[in-house]
Amino acid sequence: MLALLAALTMPGCRAVPVQAPANYLRVDIDTSPLSLDPRYGTDAVSSRINELIFDSLARIDARGAIVGELAESLERPSPTELVFHLRRGVRFSDGRPLTARDVKYTFDSMLDPAALSPKGGDMAALARVEAPDDFTIKFITTRPYAPALQWALHGVVPYATPPPGRNQPAPPGSGPFRLRRLVRDEWVILDRNPYHRAPPAAVGGIAFKVVPDPTVCALELIKGAAQFAQNNLPPDLVAYLRGRRGLRVVQAAGSTYQYMEFNFRDPILADLRVRQAIAMAIDRDALVASIMRGTARVATGMLAPENWAYEANVVRYPYDPQAARRLLDAAGYPMRAGGRRFALVYTTTQGEERRLLAQAFAAMLAEVGIELRIRTYEWPTFYSDIQRGNFDVTSMAWIGINDPHHYYMVFDSAMTPPKGLNRSGYSNPRMDRLLEQADATLDPVRRKAIYAEVQKLAAHDLPYLSLWWQDNVAVMSREVAGFRPFPNGSLRSFASISLAQGGLLRLPPEAPEAALR
Repeated sequence: MLALLAALTMPGCRAVPVQAPANYLRVDIDTSPLSLDPRYGTDAVSSRINELIFDSLARIDARGAIVGELAESLERPSPTELVFHLRRGVRFSDGRPLTARDVKYTFDSMLDPAALSPKGGDMAALARVEAPDDFTIKFITTRPYAPALQWALHGVVPYATPPPGRNQPAPPGSGPFRLRRLVRDEWVILDRNPYHRAPPAAVGGIAFKVVPDPTVCALELIKGAAQFAQNNLPPDLVAYLRGRRGLRVVQAAGSTYQYMEFNFRDPILADLRVRQAIAMAIDRDALVASIMRGTARVATGMLAPENWAYEANVVRYPYDPQAARRLLDAAGYPMRAGGRRFALVYTTTQGEERRLLAQAFAAMLAEVGIELRIRTYEWPTFYSDIQRGNFDVTSMAWIGINDPHHYYMVFDSAMTPPKGLNRSGYSNPRMDRLLEQADATLDPVRRKAIYAEVQKLAAHDLPYLSLWWQDNVAVMSREVAGFRPFPNGSLRSFASISLAQGGLLRLPPEAPEAALR
């Protein structure tokens, strides 16, 4: 891949880019957003673009804390009430003023079963939303519910906005940008919301180009056809691009969590000693150094150190193949002829990084006598199998975990699919009690103490083997100024980003220029 990239960037191979409207930032993304309506978009690309178009009651800042956005203040008059006081003078990009009626409608439409919003399922504890006046919103919950503040992160749409359709790919928002044109699987073009104040030197728009091939993405960055890409280049390509003239790499701590998941329905994996042996057979430091090329940190649990509820004092499993062999012997799985104890099926999906990870797991586990049979599927088949519990071992990632309530969704015994995300069938009554108690605890100090116990128990029980927290890695042209990384990968700083020396967006000749008019 690197050899091909080097050959393509030799003199004589350069295509002549065309100039497009001045002061637009060209950003390469690997997939098209699934929905530019914040009530429906759940994938990472949709979330990144939607937060540039839509404001929410609150947002996550660069330190991972929840701060007000549309809400200028918040109060909790009772354990089952959250009251938000809205900023005045906010307008949608079509000129309509944003009021509490719009906020109430947004949440009502997500709660309506007929609307089929995928975000309604996480709001079962929200009894109703009230709008006492134009600038006050009240959440009323069915019980004291600490994660309720997370609902304030959903983008707000205008009153009476219908579900997404061909005639309206994105409703108007009150964020810094508005959708100019969507060309499915090709372009998402944003220009400025005329009713949202922008810094004088800020870019006039953002042009997101869908580029699934990471080698092509790297090539476009080198040639100047693209000016920015984040978290869509493999570590080898990032290392190659670090030394390229005209480019710079910004690497910052991230909250994306990579893990190995065990299926507790398998009697072999239901034995804690087997899971502990696997944990000590996996050299996670070596994986971070080789496969991730230093763009990650070995993880101790789901919550990264930057999270307010992070607990460092948990049991850890250092790389120790000898100890792993002893545990497997004690569990009743002696080494047999051919150096094999038993076999497990490792289910994964396509991609070079996933292939390398699977091969590394197989080689490390073979050293302690576990045969790992790798099965690779296309994403829809892979995900369907994982949701149905049709796997022994797999590895996936949670992107941008903000609130420790996520533990409830993945480890509470009642949260098996389709209701929740406990795909492994893990069940521990003590874990259930802690998670349900944490959700009902409003005092942040007490809540943090409960989640410390949750993290200790999860580290001991090993429903997941924590692998690493992945850094956010952005590769950009040196003319890009003002970019700030966020732990959850947010691109919110695009609102104030600028191009030094009047940089122009450069697009390849096949770009649909009409999409930028």
